Amino acid sequence: MSTVRFVGSVILCGVALSQPGPAQAENPHPAPLTGLAPDHATISVENLDRTADWYQRVLGFKVAQRFDTNPDFLLEQLSIPGYRIDLVKYKGSVRPASVNPLYLQQGWVHVVFNVQDLPAAFKELQALNVNVAADKDANGVPTRLVMHDPEGNEIELVKRK
Repeated sequence: MSTVRFVGSVILCGVALSQPGPAQAENPHPAPLTGLAPDHATISVENLDRTADWYQRVLGFKVAQRFDTNPDFLLEQLSIPGYRIDLVKYKGSVRPASVNPLYLQQGWVHVVFNVQDLPAAFKELQALNVNVAADKDANGVPTRLVMHDPEGNEIELVKRK
């Protein structure tokens, strides 16, 4: 009988040790990375020059660097303070033909930028003849702006409080 109790105690101890402790049970996810901040995004494009011109003209990006020595791809790095977008044209790359709306395609859906003054940004984009849609509040003040670059990639502008 004592052997059965001993084996039973060992099994119960093993089960107890395999259960998460109080700290683990409260937070099953590991701590987030410290110091995590956006750095850059890379967009594969068909027409590098046209798209780079659009990001410079419409969003104020500046050319940081251009790499054109590799026969398989061209890369242009565009930047604004605190952020960079890399536009890359891979040899043989194509945008898949799709009749589905953007949100039904897998992958990045859009890039969002925070701006200080949405109404002013809306007027500036209209002055640049950019096709921009605006969500507006009850007073007609823009709360969100949506546009597309020449490749069809969605860009959203918001004002975070």
